[in-house]
Amino acid sequence: MYMLFKPIPQRAGGRVRRTPWRRAAVLLVACLATFVRPPLARSYPSASQEASRLRSWGKSVIKTSMSVFRLPRATFLSERAVPVDGRTRYRARPQPAFAWTQSMMVLMLAAAARCDARYDPLLWNYTHTLGAYWRVGHGVGGFDVLPGKVPLDRYYDDNEWMTWGFLRAYAATHKAAYLSVARRDFEFVLSGRSNRLGGGIYWHEQKKTSKNTCSNAPAIIDALKLYSDTGDRRYLAIARKLYRWLNAHLLDRKDYLYFDHIDLNGKINRTTWSYNAGAMLIANVLFYRITHAAVYLRRARRIARAAQKRWVDSATGGIKDPGFFAWVLLDGYEQLYKIDHNKRWQNIAIRALNYVHTHCINSRGLNAAQWDRPVHAIKPAKLINQACVGGAYLSLAASIK
Repeated sequence: MYMLFKPIPQRAGGRVRRTPWRRAAVLLVACLATFVRPPLARSYPSASQEASRLRSWGKSVIKTSMSVFRLPRATFLSERAVPVDGRTRYRARPQPAFAWTQSMMVLMLAAAARCDARYDPLLWNYTHTLGAYWRVGHGVGGFDVLPGKVPLDRYYDDNEWMTWGFLRAYAATHKAAYLSVARRDFEFVLSGRSNRLGGGIYWHEQKKTSKNTCSNAPAIIDALKLYSDTGDRRYLAIARKLYRWLNAHLLDRKDYLYFDHIDLNGKINRTTWSYNAGAMLIANVLFYRITHAAVYLRRARRIARAAQKRWVDSATGGIKDPGFFAWVLLDGYEQLYKIDHNKRWQNIAIRALNYVHTHCINSRGLNAAQWDRPVHAIKPAKLINQACVGGAYLSLAASIK
């Protein structure tokens, strides 16, 4: 499939002409112009002051990202930008963003659209540029790590985050095209399953050497969200099977966090990351919403307590992990708060993001990777570090009442 969506209709001389994805950069710039000037004042009668601040911070991240990382005469944003005169000016490097980074951008823009419908066109046009990452191989389409890369180099976890992004876009806008892409992309994810080690999904299509928490936990989330959106019980059955496999193979029963991966010889890499804990926290919350079985709520709280002890700095509120991992944990805390109404969980997320905005950003408005220490220099700046924090601001803002 060369394109993800039907071409965008445009009016010209009373007739409808179709715009190919190569012109999406022009559309992105046009959409971005809407946000160059400060937006008109808007009333949020049900939103707290904290939510308003988070929205403002998130919108600022989008504006900065679309400016600093834009590649001239290209449809893509750059993976990184380097300073050209100290700390105030940056130049985008010519390498396009990786698929993982692009998935974070989709998640951020979808959260923005949920907060403010004026971001719908930017989200729509941005997702069109991702058609160049979509490649068909071995009978199934999926997002490659880079546009036009030869040979195939596809990661199952990249596509799980991308599926999540398109599902979030669907939830924010109710446009069926987003759900269609999510379902097609999830079929690529499912092509990574095998019976080796009793089940589970590989990490990488071309190098099937391990099955990772990061390539199974987000797949559970995607399957549960797809079940909620479509009612197709196949997705629920898939989620249950992956959930059982992951808990049997990669759950650390000493602290109820999750190990990184298991190789095909059965050797476990015992490293733990905040996004793996966060993803399984969310998975349990979603299972509880669907089944109302108390066991899932108990497990979600157990993970939340263990993750707080492991990664949350009690003195500062910072998260002791890179932001591209930490945002998933904060999303998990917010999702847990929604079902058990314990303000403790939401306060962790609010405090962490206030720390990030105060300490982990430079004078140009660019965010550092780590969320637990003050920033001194950002060389180079990476797009993924902007997208994850912007998405975290906006997602939390949309949730706070």
